[in-house]
Amino acid sequence: MFEVIYRLLEMLALVLCLHSLSGEKVKLDIYNVGFIVIELTFMQMIRDEIVSKQLYFAVYLIYFVYAYVKFKDTIQRTILKCMLVIIINVCLQMIIYIPMSFINYIIPSESVIIVCINAVMLIILFLTRNNSKYTNVVELCAKKDWVLRMCLLLCIAIMVYCMFSIKISSVIEIDTFILISLFMSMFMIFLYRWQEFTYEMERKDREIKMTNLYNGVFEEMIETIRRRQHDFHNQIDAVYSLHLTSDSLEELVDAQREYCDNLIYENRYTKVLGCIHNSILSGFIYSKFTKAEQRGIEIEFNVSFTENTKISIHDLIEIIGIFIDNSIEAVAGSELIKKIVFELNDYKGLNLCVKNAVADISNKDIEKFFEKGYTTKESGRGIGLSKIKEYQKKYNYSIYARLVKQKEIEWLELKIIENM
Repeated sequence: MFEVIYRLLEMLALVLCLHSLSGEKVKLDIYNVGFIVIELTFMQMIRDEIVSKQLYFAVYLIYFVYAYVKFKDTIQRTILKCMLVIIINVCLQMIIYIPMSFINYIIPSESVIIVCINAVMLIILFLTRNNSKYTNVVELCAKKDWVLRMCLLLCIAIMVYCMFSIKISSVIEIDTFILISLFMSMFMIFLYRWQEFTYEMERKDREIKMTNLYNGVFEEMIETIRRRQHDFHNQIDAVYSLHLTSDSLEELVDAQREYCDNLIYENRYTKVLGCIHNSILSGFIYSKFTKAEQRGIEIEFNVSFTENTKISIHDLIEIIGIFIDNSIEAVAGSELIKKIVFELNDYKGLNLCVKNAVADISNKDIEKFFEKGYTTKESGRGIGLSKIKEYQKKYNYSIYARLVKQKEIEWLELKIIENM
C-alpha cells in the first residue's frame, strides 16, 4: 500500500515540476491522467515480475513521450526539461531526506520515510509552481547549445546502455533485441519527421493567415489613398482661398499656418510609410494606427525599421498586432486616457515597446498576462500574449513588462529587445 502511495506522489511531482518548467498550469486532462495510470501500471507489472526489471528504463521513455506530446516542444527542449525535472526532484529528495531520516528512529519503516519525502517534495513543488525561476532556468539552458547537446548525448547513452544491459542479462533473445532496437530507431525517426511536418504545417498556416491579412491591409490602404487624393485638391483650394477671408498679410500667414498644421496632424501617420523599409509591415502598422484613431485613441509613435532583425516579417506582424490590439482593448472601453505610445527600431536588433494607461493592476497581474489561456474581460489584456512567449523560444529575445508612473498616470510598458 505504501509503495503505491509513494509512487503516485512521485508521479504527481514529476507532472507538477514539468508543468512549472513549461510555464503552464496543471490540469486534469487525458495526458496527465493517462501518463500517471500507465506509469503506475508498468511499475506494478515490474514489481509483480510480469515484466523484467531490466525494462525499467521504459518508465523514462514513457515520460519523455508524454512530455513531448503534451507540450509539443522540440525534441531537444523536451529532453532538456525531462533532465531538469529529474535533477530537481532528486536534489529535493536528497535535501528532504536529511531531516526525514530522524523519523527512522521513531518509525523504523523505509516505506513510510519514502512516502513522507515524496509528500514533502510534492508540497514544495506545489507551493513554488508559479515561480518564474523554473522557466528562467529552462530558457537559460536552452540558449546554451552545448547544454542541449550534452542532454541529447546523455539520453542516447542511457538508452544504448539500457538496451545492451537487457541483452547481456539474457532477458531477451538476440533476434528480439535487434527487433526492439530497430523499432526504437524507427520510432525516433518517425517522431523527428512528425515534428518537422507539424512545424511545416503550422508555418504554412501562419503564412496563409498573414497573406489574408496583407490583402485586407492593402485594400484598406488603397481606399485610404483614394480618399486622400480626392481630398487633396479640395485642401489646396482651401489654402489658396484663405486670402479672401484675411484682412492683412499677418492674418493670412497665421491662418495658413494653423490650417497647414491641422493638415499635417491629420496625416501624421503617413510618416510610418516612409520610416519603415518594408511595405507590408508599414502598411500593417499604418492600418492599426488608423483603426485606433477611429476609436478615439491617439497614437504617439517613433518608428525606424530597416529589417535588421532575425525575426521574420510574418511573425513580427503577429507580435506587433498582439501588442497593439491588447493596448487598444485596454483603453478603448475604459475611462483611462485614450493614448498609446508605440516605439519600433532595429538599430541593434529589434526593439519594440508599447505603452498604455492602466488602473488597478499589480506586478503579480502582469505575470499572469503571458499565461496561456489567460484573459480579462475588463481590459482584454492577456489576449494572445502567450504567443509572445512561444516566439521567444524561437527567436531568443527578452521580454520586459513593468508599470511606469508619469505625471500621476500609471502606464503599462511591454517591451521586446532582441538579443543579437
